[in-house]
Amino acid sequence: MDSDDDLYDEFGNYIGGSDAENSNDDLPSLAIEHSDNEEEVPVQQSTSTSLIKSTIQSTAAETIYIGQDQEISNDPVIQPVIDKKMKVEYTTATPSSLPELTYSREYLISTMNSVPDRIRNVAVLGNLGSGKTTFIDSLVLVTHALSISTNDAPLKGFKPLRFLDTHKLEIEREASIKSCCVSLLLEDMRGRSHVMNVVDTPGHVDFNDEVLAGLNTVDGAVLVIDVVLGLTTRDKLLVDEIIRNDLPVVVVLNKLDKLILDLRLPVKDAYLKLQYIVDEINDYIESHPLVASYTNRKDLSPELNNVVFASSVFEISFTLQSFAQLYDSEVDFSGKLWGEYYYDAESHKFTMDSRDGKLPRLFIAFVLEPVYKIVTYTITAEPSDKKLAKLLWDNFGVSLHKAEYKEDPQVLLKSVFKAIFDNHAGFVLAVALSLPSPQHANTRWLRGISAKDIPVEVLGEVTKLIESPDGKKFNALVRIHKGSVKVGDRVKVYGDNFNEDKEDYKVDTIKGIYLPGGRYNVPLEEANPGAIVIIEGIDSVIKKGATITSSSETLDYTFDTPKYSTNSVFKVAIEPENPSELPILLEGLRKINKSYLSSVINVEESGEHVILSPGEFYMDCILHDLRFFFTNDLEIKVSDVMAKFSETCTVASFTKISIANPSNDFRIAITAEPLDDFNLSQSIESGHLNLDQMSPRELSKILRLEFNWDSLASRSVWAFGPSDLSTPDILLDDTFESETPKVELNNYKSSIIQGFKWSVNQGPLCDEPIRNTKFKILDVITNNTSSVTSSQIIPMSRRACYTGFLTAQPRLMEPIYQLASTCTHKAINVIRKLLQQRRGFVDSVDPVPGTPYFEVLGYVPVIESVGLTTDLKSHTLGQAVLSLVFSNWDVVPGDPLDVNAELPSLKPVPELSLARDFMLKTRRRKGLTGEPTLQKYIDSDLYLKLKEKGFVL
Repeated sequence: MDSDDDLYDEFGNYIGGSDAENSNDDLPSLAIEHSDNEEEVPVQQSTSTSLIKSTIQSTAAETIYIGQDQEISNDPVIQPVIDKKMKVEYTTATPSSLPELTYSREYLISTMNSVPDRIRNVAVLGNLGSGKTTFIDSLVLVTHALSISTNDAPLKGFKPLRFLDTHKLEIEREASIKSCCVSLLLEDMRGRSHVMNVVDTPGHVDFNDEVLAGLNTVDGAVLVIDVVLGLTTRDKLLVDEIIRNDLPVVVVLNKLDKLILDLRLPVKDAYLKLQYIVDEINDYIESHPLVASYTNRKDLSPELNNVVFASSVFEISFTLQSFAQLYDSEVDFSGKLWGEYYYDAESHKFTMDSRDGKLPRLFIAFVLEPVYKIVTYTITAEPSDKKLAKLLWDNFGVSLHKAEYKEDPQVLLKSVFKAIFDNHAGFVLAVALSLPSPQHANTRWLRGISAKDIPVEVLGEVTKLIESPDGKKFNALVRIHKGSVKVGDRVKVYGDNFNEDKEDYKVDTIKGIYLPGGRYNVPLEEANPGAIVIIEGIDSVIKKGATITSSSETLDYTFDTPKYSTNSVFKVAIEPENPSELPILLEGLRKINKSYLSSVINVEESGEHVILSPGEFYMDCILHDLRFFFTNDLEIKVSDVMAKFSETCTVASFTKISIANPSNDFRIAITAEPLDDFNLSQSIESGHLNLDQMSPRELSKILRLEFNWDSLASRSVWAFGPSDLSTPDILLDDTFESETPKVELNNYKSSIIQGFKWSVNQGPLCDEPIRNTKFKILDVITNNTSSVTSSQIIPMSRRACYTGFLTAQPRLMEPIYQLASTCTHKAINVIRKLLQQRRGFVDSVDPVPGTPYFEVLGYVPVIESVGLTTDLKSHTLGQAVLSLVFSNWDVVPGDPLDVNAELPSLKPVPELSLARDFMLKTRRRKGLTGEPTLQKYIDSDLYLKLKEKGFVL
């Protein structure tokens, strides 16, 4: 046998031996002769070492001819096979591939179709880290086989299953970013089975849009409260949304185990802590400004069976009723287990006299003390000690396997509690009694008419779109309000803008209907009223939401889609690294717009694409999915973070300036002044005042009675602007009949309103919306009405609004975040210093009762908030949890039109120059040229006169 030196030269090239040389003569030449019947060409191999041992299939090959004049594509000749999945999902090809349930899946579907009164559509809400997703996991584990988990080790290690976190980012970051629905069949304490359509919503404040979509889908809410932190600022925001949607609520006081194991509260203090939380929730609802319109207002209390106690870590929950069943009593005393009821151990009787605090409350004696004793016995028990086993058998009639007593105390504690509270029947009964079925719920209204009373046979509402695991298509999450739909039915899908554009609809065919199961979908043949289902094949015209009817029916109006983008003030600009990949970027942005409800995609005059989102985490998720989910690793350039600005004025216009057309046949003068009524601005922005949905007489009455307007001004309102009412502005007709005939003026009304809405949507300073400004039409003069067209009036009205605005001391406004942080005392000063460095401040510091924590509230400009969460975590070593939510708009320091403002290069801009710095940079980025001066919109002679008199700089 030849050595390696004989086979290879000094450079490592194979040269072979004498046998190899002799065998080379037998190899065929590289030129291949084609024969008519040739199917494959064998490649003969020598008996020596060969680098290629294969056959070439001619039928699998393709010859590509490229001419000299043919344009060469950048696409590879052999396209790579890309099989990516960004979401965890079981296959739905066959029923056998679906996870195994503890009940019959056919029985679930049968109950849903034949007994709709047993359906409960529920959204689970809670703060980030409150344990709501883990709580739903406990419901999933009760109804599913353990095989849905990869193995049992994570459960024993107290790592949550997070069954409804299906997105790759959710799993990696351990935080929900999408609402997800699962349909479960759960049994209550009476032995009745209920179909629970549970929508898990994100707790992070950036993803409040998913909460709104979830609340639009259901008939009731379950609010999960962390008993350690109590009612936080985030929880209050969730209560606000529940009240606005007029939904009944069940409260789950979660993490009961932390009161004992982490805070180590005495049993009496634990009761006071729980009572304080319940009272705080009731007080907040009672003092809410919208409580008068909250028809589902009910006191929340454990004895009313709408407050549940739970520990999602131990996978248990109980109510007073379910806990009372543990006692061998012929009398139901659950109604006395809360409140001012006491237990006299000597007489073994209940009493309302505490005897100067000597007697324990029933809740302490019969609920908390047994729980505390179970924890104490379990933690202190030795594996060889049989006291715990005797305690469990004598008091609860349960036993554990011998091996379980040898487990770690934490694992053993979980096993003990699961053995005692072996189901969630108490929670199911609380939901069944406190929340209505779809038949008895009136949660969705369309222009004052209940969804059930709308004269159509089929009515459904698309509340959001759900992307497929590969990101190539979208399915719709649909709530069926009326009638039924089947696979193959043709339905009319009304888009988001149908109320303004009656052509925004399309007839589509339903390709599939599925019952949501979290990480899997169950195929259905039809969906009936009250069902929440996923429908395939109807997403072509849907952006954020839609309404569906049968193809033969027509609606005049559709369900209003929530204003998801109101708080989208965090902005970046993007472009592809390779300009030729712009079409790929546009397709990805189209999918982003469908997938992320609060996302706003704009194209500036410079051609750059701008994305707006509510916050930094939300934007990070958008950019991740744009790169890796909806495109194939698209390389993009991302600008520095910016904020969405707006424009306003601070005083009334110093003079009236008329704008005329070239022939001087038409003149119009409009002035501007601040709209200083905060409540009025809120009413316009929220849609409470809407000229499209109320008559001028109704509007006038509201303005007079609620906002103290005089009769003349209240009857002079022409329009609110802009069209989406996102930035409240008012256009008033302040002309006199003697100077401007009203009949003649009304001929131009629609054109003037269009010019007004155009101007407030793109202000003169930097093309940002104008807000909180009142525009008054002072005079309109026409000499030749036949020569004046709307194409002239609209831009003139816009110029007149700009002129009035620029003569009213215009200012730039920036969005402000409210900061809410739960932290230790040492972290308070860290937060205060970080905010001071970013033009922010701490507003309040309140201790969390019964804990060593404090809740800090503060404010910081959005443009200064980038990296604040990371800085706070690093400076406090994770001892502070931070959330940032849009709060209000505030005037940027300085005058944006001050040409003498100091703008140093490569140095921080002085505070009084910020407004001009922001304006110039925004104009430059948008491709706007020149200065936004009054000289652009008026005669040069008039401008010189104003400048001579000192009115303009």
